[in-house]
Amino acid sequence: MKVPPPDLARRLLEASEGILTDEPAPRLEDVARTVGASRASMYYYFAGRDDLLAYLLTAHAREGAEHAHRSAAGADSAPARLRAMLDALADYLGGHPGVCSGLLAATGGGRRMSEVLAVNDTWVAAPLRAVVAEGVADGQFVVGDPNDPSTVTDTVNAMLGGLLFGVLGRASSGGDPTDPTFRRHLVDQIERGLTTPS
Repeated sequence: MKVPPPDLARRLLEASEGILTDEPAPRLEDVARTVGASRASMYYYFAGRDDLLAYLLTAHAREGAEHAHRSAAGADSAPARLRAMLDALADYLGGHPGVCSGLLAATGGGRRMSEVLAVNDTWVAAPLRAVVAEGVADGQFVVGDPNDPSTVTDTVNAMLGGLLFGVLGRASSGGDPTDPTFRRHLVDQIERGLTTPS
């Protein structure tokens, strides 16, 4: 996949909610009209709809991860860093609920969607795993069997699933996924699973 120029990339990201959620799914020529680009440009940069979706989801994963990283930069403990990261991710996803449905759909997709999930794992899940592992080592988090290396991975996957489904459920029921009270309760609920002994 070729990388579109910055101006086209910005317009695609601004239109991504509709691209990721519209039914029926928009064709590349429909997207070209929406963002004010030529059909030829769209087909130059993207081989098809899956290519475009992979580009958008990858860009959002990186942007959301950077948002989480900035938010956690000043936190001085694993619980504080985790809280800041979860809150930032909930904030980012709340403003982009289409990303939630896109990432969930990617789990059953082909090769291009597998690449999206790999990027999401590197940029979003891996930093969360590092913070959770630190908290487990310090005795600040409870995650089941601390001697089983897959426990931290499973825990972070459950946390991310909670964020995605929480935001998507709120948006699809007509609620406001950007509401700070909703975001606080969502993060509280996810965090509680790490701090309450099973």
